[in-house]
Amino acid sequence: MVESICDWQTKFMSEEQDQTVEPQDRKLDGIELLVEAPPAVVRDLEEHCTWVRYQPNQMIVDRNDESTDVFFITKGSVKVLDFLANDQEIALAELEAGSSFGEMSAIDASRRSARVSAIEDSILAALPSKDFRRLLVDCPGIAIMLLKRFAGLIRTLNNRVTSLSTLSPHQRVYYELLRMSEPNAQGDGTWMIHFLPKHEEIASWSGTSREDVAMAIGHLAREGIVGRKHKSLVIKDHGRLQMLLNL
Repeated sequence: MVESICDWQTKFMSEEQDQTVEPQDRKLDGIELLVEAPPAVVRDLEEHCTWVRYQPNQMIVDRNDESTDVFFITKGSVKVLDFLANDQEIALAELEAGSSFGEMSAIDASRRSARVSAIEDSILAALPSKDFRRLLVDCPGIAIMLLKRFAGLIRTLNNRVTSLSTLSPHQRVYYELLRMSEPNAQGDGTWMIHFLPKHEEIASWSGTSREDVAMAIGHLAREGIVGRKHKSLVIKDHGRLQMLLNL
């Protein structure tokens, strides 16, 4: 009887969440992982998904959750987070519409390895793991794409681990500034970070504190390496910033 009540409550909550997404928004068009799937297969997947709208900062899955669904982001964006030993938050990735996550738990049925939260108003489609595993068997092209993504993820995480373990807090901030920057379109040799994130966000990416970020950027400004322009950060001496990173 208790199990029946719990099942009914879960079903009711899922249906209530499901109703927040309009029928015309329940489409998996544009999902990168499904590009190899025939249109008929995609339409079938849409019917098997639970559609949920998430508000900014709302948690989607938490680390060590036992859920095994795969999530497709059809609108908005999410942040993937982990935590250091002292509960310090560290950002692993930001995923936008067209991306997916949760594939590892769907494949090996293990607990979630990270927390995922919505950055903005987002619509996600949750596909049960059994349907996802069947998809990989029926569409080998999707399985190959997933293997390539896992390979890229491993390479990226290797670089992140190296930076966190061998660089000083200020150097980790420099690393993130270089990662976020791009050449100035004016072609004057400077690099730009358009809409510089808040210090808290940079600290999350670099595994440092907000104070470390403020001190590192302040040092670069005093040395004439960077400067502010409205909401952007201008890297005036890209080569010198790279040298500071490699000291």
